[in-house]
Amino acid sequence: MLVVAVVYLFFPGNNLFSEDSIAYANNVKYGESLFWPHHLLYSAFNYCLYIPFKQIIHSLDAFRFMQLVNGISGLLCLCVFNKIVMKLTGDKKWANTWTFFVACCFGVIRFSVEIETYIQPLFFSLLSSLFFLKYQNTCKMYYVVFCSLTASIACLFHQIHLFWGIGLFVGFILYGRWKPVVVYALPTLSVLVVYSLVMVFYNDIPFSCSNLTTYLLDYYYSEKADISFGVSNVLLTGISFFRTFFQVHGIIIDVLRLIPFFWIVIPVVLILLGVGVYHLKGFRFKPVHLMENRFELTHLIIFFLQFSFAFFSDGNAEFMVMLPFLIPLFIPCLFDFNLKAVPYISVALLIWNFCFSVYPNHHFDYFNNRHLLQIIDQHPNKAFILMQRNVIVEQYYYETGKYEDFRLIHADSEEDITRLRSENRIFYTDVLTKKMPFNRAQFIQVHNYDNLHFRKRIKKIYTDLGAFYIDEISPEVR
Repeated sequence: MLVVAVVYLFFPGNNLFSEDSIAYANNVKYGESLFWPHHLLYSAFNYCLYIPFKQIIHSLDAFRFMQLVNGISGLLCLCVFNKIVMKLTGDKKWANTWTFFVACCFGVIRFSVEIETYIQPLFFSLLSSLFFLKYQNTCKMYYVVFCSLTASIACLFHQIHLFWGIGLFVGFILYGRWKPVVVYALPTLSVLVVYSLVMVFYNDIPFSCSNLTTYLLDYYYSEKADISFGVSNVLLTGISFFRTFFQVHGIIIDVLRLIPFFWIVIPVVLILLGVGVYHLKGFRFKPVHLMENRFELTHLIIFFLQFSFAFFSDGNAEFMVMLPFLIPLFIPCLFDFNLKAVPYISVALLIWNFCFSVYPNHHFDYFNNRHLLQIIDQHPNKAFILMQRNVIVEQYYYETGKYEDFRLIHADSEEDITRLRSENRIFYTDVLTKKMPFNRAQFIQVHNYDNLHFRKRIKKIYTDLGAFYIDEISPEVR
């Protein structure tokens, strides 16, 4: 846990691949848009933590503070998980071994060192499972209330945890008693109450069932929502599931170029995995009556629900962060295997994920966005067509307090190009020479910049991935 704590708390990421992280930091820094429907309490909760600390430490950076809070949340998740496994098995070695395995998985590490919304709700879902287990052991009804309340709080922190709550509801039904089912269901209505209060008093939306439904499902009405079924689901789900444990990203190629010593990591990790697989040679299916193991069956159902939703969301890796916590809760019930295999696999995970994600993302500056922000600030009358447009808009606002989305645009935004050309704006861009590591977004959507005609070089920006230029261009509407 000491090693894990050092990784989670002292190696925060320094590079932005998504605009969401910096947007959340903007919410907290400026106290704006604190309630997003699909993760209602996340920004508001972090804001309530940030303000008192800001009064004490005036130079406190909201972005770094939120990374620290996520790191602490990740450690708290591991503590609750350890307690669950201890109560479930009564075996301290078993609990510690699986806790270390979960702590080394890439999805858990990734969302503990970045600003994302997925670790804090997981803490409350794990608490709800702990209370579910305590009810199973004691049949005391107040544990059902605690289970329901913490599951509801998890949903308020992120809607994806609705499926964890549904799984627990099914778990109570499996007991065949109506009272715990009703007692669990009633407190979940508090979710609708909280959403209604925020909608009416924070967003000034009149209350009605129609308005509440629209507000609840706001994200799923947006262009970002992607529920589909096809070949890409199968392919991306497989990649994302693997990536929940091992870092897989185009940046690995650049890391090997920047730190050639890390080539040695590959054989070391393969050897550790080989030893782990060797110890799994007795791995076999264990005939078991799952109805006699309701806790394990319940969490197998939760795993299926969470995994299925991630699948239909185009294999979204962000919706799989809870899977490493769920697997150890039902796998031992279904299979016999040698526990000695797990530490070898865990160490392999930790070494790989630290060397090819945590350390380089903390140590290197892949994009040198600060220099780009300076150029944007120094040329207030220029229009910029940017490769990471959404990230830069949010980061520019974070650094300056000015929202410049009207002149920072995408290459395929015909309406914006037409508008800015009518204003006789000169166009600058970074897309002609900027190098981006290959990622999931590029796999799904390929951009074509043949409508941007080069005119001259303006400025060279140096990054650890290699230099790129700010170019003056003449854009055309396709």
